[in-house]
Amino acid sequence: MKPIRLPAAMTFTDLATGQNFETQNLKGNLVLLNLWAAWSPASAKELPEVVNLHEKFSAQGLIILGVSLDDAPPAGLLVFAERHGIHYPLVHPGDQTLDLLNPIETIPYTLLLNSEGKILNRFRGPFKPSEVREAIEKNL
Repeated sequence: MKPIRLPAAMTFTDLATGQNFETQNLKGNLVLLNLWAAWSPASAKELPEVVNLHEKFSAQGLIILGVSLDDAPPAGLLVFAERHGIHYPLVHPGDQTLDLLNPIETIPYTLLLNSEGKILNRFRGPFKPSEVREAIEKNL
């Protein structure tokens, strides 16, 4: 697996630590950015499938980042994530990150990126699991 090289302006803050999340330390073939919010029923509906994708494809080089769009305190979001069985990194987007991902048309919103940060697919949520799996399998 190769190092992930996202654009320099695509930054994230680790939800658990409040520190910069270092994407350059990640190794994989694809990145799935799942933009979600705890207040969104559609996000809650989609999260079990994102967890399934993580379990099925992480060993093959899929990296999933859960990008929280909430303003809520991180502690509450981490409890929410634990209740939903999320064990992949949870982050907040940096100042310019959402601009790089536009247009974001709905929440949840999921993007599949290659290891260089090029957007391969956009999934308006809640996504259809078969479409996301097909896109992952095609690009892994």
